[in-house]
Formats: sequence, structure tokens, C-alpha cells
Amino acid sequence: MPDLGVERIEITLRRLVADEIGDYLRRCSDEGRRPPDEADQRQMARAIVRRELDVRARTALRLGEPQISEVEEDEITESVLAAAFSTAPAIDRLLERRDVTDLHVNGCDDVRLVTIDGVVERAAPIAASDADLIAMIQALARRGGHMEREFTPAHPRLDLQLPDGSRLAAAAWVTPRPYMTIRRHLLVDADQDNLVRRGMYDRGIASLLRAFVAARWNLLICGGQGVGKTTLLRALLHDCERSERVVVLEQEPELHLDRMPERHDQVLVFLERPPNSEGVGGVTLADLSRTIKRFTPDRIVVGEVRGPEVIDMLEAMSQGIAGSMCTIHADSSWSVFPRMSVYARAGGRDWATGDVMQLASLALDAVVFLSKTRDGRRVVSEIRYVDHYDADTGQVVTDVWFGAGPDGVATPNPTSPIPVRLLDELVAHGYDPSLHERGAW
Repeated sequence: MPDLGVERIEITLRRLVADEIGDYLRRCSDEGRRPPDEADQRQMARAIVRRELDVRARTALRLGEPQISEVEEDEITESVLAAAFSTAPAIDRLLERRDVTDLHVNGCDDVRLVTIDGVVERAAPIAASDADLIAMIQALARRGGHMEREFTPAHPRLDLQLPDGSRLAAAAWVTPRPYMTIRRHLLVDADQDNLVRRGMYDRGIASLLRAFVAARWNLLICGGQGVGKTTLLRALLHDCERSERVVVLEQEPELHLDRMPERHDQVLVFLERPPNSEGVGGVTLADLSRTIKRFTPDRIVVGEVRGPEVIDMLEAMSQGIAGSMCTIHADSSWSVFPRMSVYARAGGRDWATGDVMQLASLALDAVVFLSKTRDGRRVVSEIRYVDHYDADTGQVVTDVWFGAGPDGVATPNPTSPIPVRLLDELVAHGYDPSLHERGAW
């Protein structure tokens, strides 16, 4: 068969696969069903191609037309699957680099890479025009990640998960040029030893964090965008006993603990669900946070607190589900407390600031703050112990046990050492102060 005929078949099948899988994902979203993962979607696509090629073969035989060879059928199948499940050749080439954590596209010809060490590099254009870039993003939206998404003038923003777990955000029509950002989780299986080798903190801090986990302290991990909060949270959870029943609450799947049975035997993942195309059926983090306590967790983990679910999280921590953890965006370890007060009222719940502060003091044991150094390294720069609530001032009383040293990494605070009572508890759970490689500030 001429190559042109094979090419026409490929084009037809690419559209058919995109339409059928897109329709199926849309029905999953509308009906509240979990969509198939990439492996299942590939099987669906292969079955669609096989079905259509069989129909074409029978039609050609009946009409006496030339048959497509088995080699050509295999080539067509692989070409269609590659088109359906490739991010885009230009993007794939960039993401083949294992040191790239972020891809920023500010129009088709303004492309930048951010490496795991914080270095920003310019890259070649990924599309011939902004229109082609939009078409590329729309192809990703049709296939979707966790849920099928639309990217049109009526829906000018896009947020989805790619099959490899990366997060994609895009915007167009409300911006001068189409923008796209892809964030990758490279250290999915990283433990604390990995983070020590990368200079996030020293062995002394690692032993302290392990002791926090073993002693079942409730931890809040905070910091700005892209400082490694999820990476640290995942590493801390790897120190939990494998048999523990861990309930995870996330807006989008990022921790992926359920993919690591060798580390975690019981992981229950609850995901926020956006409303369907008719605006119904949505399930928020706050909705889920009131449900997960019924599943008898040993630990509760909230990937990121960003709304009224903070109250349910704090209540769970203070009511016996010890060893729970969550992350929150904040520009300092102290600012997490007023931020939680703001979040508590976001859903229209009538919580006074003092009540939120008191609940936080009862629920939390320590706050771990991450930041970026001037050279772009992601580090733990502060560890704050949560002591008690002062009713006279309406504030949470805390002690900064570790603060940023000359290189930005947390070092012991000589003016606020760990009290003997707590030091004995932490040492009993594995903390070794002699491992600190940096002196006090």
C-alpha cells in the first residue's frame, strides 16, 4: 500500500483513539469514577486500533483491494500509540533529562529548564508557533492525566497530571501568549539519606526528623513554592513502619505512596474531585477531611493544606491520631499560624483566631521550614517546637530549636536548646545530637 494511504489511516486512527478515550475519561469524570491509568489507557488504545484495522482488512478483502501487511499494521499501531501517549516529541526530549525538575514555557519560543540544583537554562523552541503550542496543550488536555480536562477559550486554564506523575499547568486567551509549566517529582523514592547527600540538611537533623516520626510527633512542613516540601514529607513517611495504616488526602496525587508496597503496606488515598461539566459532583478536601477519620488511620497525611480542611486536620491530630503530617505554603515558620487562621475561615466557618491558635498548639508538635539558598539549593532552614497557647496574648508560644546558619542550612540555636525532658524522649527514639556537622549560629 502506498505510504500516503498508510499515513491517512494513521491520522484517522489517531483522531479516533483520542475521541474514544477522551469520551471515556469524560464519562468517568461525570460519573465520579476513577479514570484508568496510562497502562489501561494504552490497552484501550491498542484494542481500538486492532478493531479498526480488522474492519479495514475485511473491507479490503471483500472489495479486492490491497491488504496492509502485518509489518505495516505493527508500525501503524506503534505510531498511533506514540502520538496518543507522547507528551510531545519536543517536550519528551527535554524531560528525558533526569536532572530537570521544572519546565517553563512562556510562549512557543521562550523555554526554560530548572535543574534539581536550582540552575535555570534556556532551551530551544518546542513549537513552531503559539497556535501549535496551544494545539499541543489541547492534545494533552484531551488525553488528560488524572481527570480529563478541557483547554478552550471557555476554559482558558488547565491543571492536570501527566502519566509519569508530573504536574502541568497552562493558560491561554487570558494571557498575551500561551504559558505552560511542568513540575516533576524526581525524588519519589528518596529517603532521608538521599536528602542529606543533596545537602538539604545534615545527619544530625536527619536523626532528629527520624526521632520525630518514631515518637509520633505531629509535623507541619512549610515553605514557599518549589522548596521541596513534598519531597521531605515523602522521605519522612518512608521512615514509618511499613505495616502502618496511612491515610493520604490530596488535591492531586503527588506523594504516590500507594505505588511503593515495599515501603508502605496500607495506604489509602483520598483525592479531591472537581465538579463535572454541569457544576455538580465536586468533592473538596474539606469534605474528605471529615470522612477519612472513619477509616481508622494510624497516621493522616495531607499533601497540602490550603483551606478549611485545616480545622479537621488539626482536630484529628489533637484527638489521638498522632504522627500525622501535612504541608502548607508559608514564608516563615511563624507565619503558618496566622495562615491557618485565614484558611479556617475560608469555608465560611466561624472560627475565631484565638480558637484556631489554641487548636494548633494542641495539635502540632513541630514546624519544619524549608527555603532556597542564594545558589538555588533547597534546604531545611528552621525547626520550631510548638509549646503551648498563651491566652493572654492569643498567640502560640514556640521555640526555634534550629535556625539558618551561614550556608542557610538549619543549625542548633544556642539560645533555645532542646529541653532535657524532650531531649531524653527524642534520644530514646534515635536522635543523636553528636551527628550535627554544623556549629550553633
